[in-house]
Amino acid sequence: MNIEVKKVRLIEWILSLNEDALIEVEAIKNKDLDHDLVAYSTKGESLSQEQYINHIKGIRDRVEDGASTYTTKEIKDFVLNPTKS
Repeated sequence: MNIEVKKVRLIEWILSLNEDALIEVEAIKNKDLDHDLVAYSTKGESLSQEQYINHIKGIRDRVEDGASTYTTKEIKDFVLNPTKS
C-alpha cells in the first residue's frame, strides 16, 4: 500500500470518529508536534528541554542544601537485598 492510499484511509477514518475520539487523536498530534520534548518523568509525563533543565537544577539545589544521596553500591545493595533495608 503506497503512502497516498494510507493517507486517504487515515483521513476517512478520522472523518468517521466521534468527538471524544477526535480529542484523543488531537492530543496525540499535539504531543507528536512537541519538538522540544527531551525526556519523560518517572510518571510518564513528557518534559520539554526547559522543564528538564529546571528539574535537574532543582535536584542540584536540594543536594547542595543537604538532601540525602546514595552511592551506586548503596542502591545496588538495596535493590538486590530488599529485606535488609
